[in-house]
Amino acid sequence: MEALEKNKGGRSWLVGYLVCVAGFTVAVVAFYPGYMSPDSVGQLAQARAWEFNDWHPPLMAAAWGVVDRIAPGPAGMLLLQNAAYWGALALLWRATYRRSFLLGLALVASGFMPQVLAHLSSVWKDTGMGVALLLASALLLRARQTGSRVALVSSLPLLFYGYGVRLNAAPAVLPLALWSGLIACRVFPFLRLKAERWPRTLPVAIGVACFVALACAVSLTTELLVKGKHSYTGQTVLLHDLAAVSLARGEPLFPDYVVRDEHFSMEKVAAQYTPSLATPVVGIETSGLKTSADARDMSALRAKWLEVVPRNAGVYLRHRWRAFEWATALNQPDVCLPYMIATAAPLDYKTNDLALHRLLKAYFWRLRNTLLFRGFFWLLICAALLYLSLRGRARGRLEFVLALASSGLLYGAAYFFIAPSCDFRFFWWTMLAASVGLLFFVAHAINYRRARSARLKP
Repeated sequence: MEALEKNKGGRSWLVGYLVCVAGFTVAVVAFYPGYMSPDSVGQLAQARAWEFNDWHPPLMAAAWGVVDRIAPGPAGMLLLQNAAYWGALALLWRATYRRSFLLGLALVASGFMPQVLAHLSSVWKDTGMGVALLLASALLLRARQTGSRVALVSSLPLLFYGYGVRLNAAPAVLPLALWSGLIACRVFPFLRLKAERWPRTLPVAIGVACFVALACAVSLTTELLVKGKHSYTGQTVLLHDLAAVSLARGEPLFPDYVVRDEHFSMEKVAAQYTPSLATPVVGIETSGLKTSADARDMSALRAKWLEVVPRNAGVYLRHRWRAFEWATALNQPDVCLPYMIATAAPLDYKTNDLALHRLLKAYFWRLRNTLLFRGFFWLLICAALLYLSLRGRARGRLEFVLALASSGLLYGAAYFFIAPSCDFRFFWWTMLAASVGLLFFVAHAINYRRARSARLKP
């Protein structure tokens, strides 16, 4: 082990890059041309028509529309997502192998874990957000270590894309944007001089400004793409919440446009309601809880939610807790939807049947109910890393750990309020942040212990 740790000469620097090339090859060959969910199919249809709505983030569909002209179907996005992911690991390898060969090797090897590789097969917005933020984080780390302005500036388009491809990405992006403000005060001389006068407020102010700029850029881009065609995807969760409270109180606590619809009945709502999934209870034919694209209906829905939920906080919190239990696979014998097990295959985009594909599917299936696919496990790791990095005053490697842990924790914890179903994909970025942060923390702890032992020696 020590020999490996000290092995910095020869061609050892190639090892991590070769592992990343191998990982990229395995993922692309095994899952070519890529898995698609019904959501993915809808995004591809919008991409080809160049007509967007915001039920799913239009930024991903627009990017897919460009890529589709070069590599039709899911193949182009499969290549792009895997290039971003394995490229991020290659950057992390470059940042670590000289100081810790084992840390670098563990980082690149982590891409072969089932909860990682299973989702690299799929053209999903969750995967797109995760790989973009991981690559942005790796670039920010390089900027922090080397003072590279190019790396810092290069991270911004990735933060923008990661923010734009999921409607709820803001909690994940905020800590990384704040960290970028701190790094900017170190790599730009004029900011470094000003930071000497305001060592705490200036980095925070720049980080907040970066986050606000990203939010505005994403909002403006979305508006330009949808051209006013809003779908109000958040209404599904609001209707799900009102259904839970209505059933507990035994009366319809919905806005008038729902209650007055001829298809609505409390019996239908009761038959379709389940805390684990919001979608079954929303549907004009199944429950009468119709979705609407009318801004006036959405105003009425939000007003009703704000009226009903505070008055029934206990019912609401119990409902959200049960939904969160399902989403995180807490106290559940089986993980509900650990990964995309089958692919929608429109236009004959069928996944290949190579032996490697079958082997990996068996690998994922065998481990699908372990802690690796349970969101609560990765949330706990993020919380522990956040505490430990703050306790260690976030110095050195712990600064990176703090940024990742807070990003993963904020993003995952927010699903307590908005989880619409029990998919592990919602916690994929939390898992990536936790696994990378954990490896960096372990390396820090080992180095700290060695240094302390060396100081205690006579």
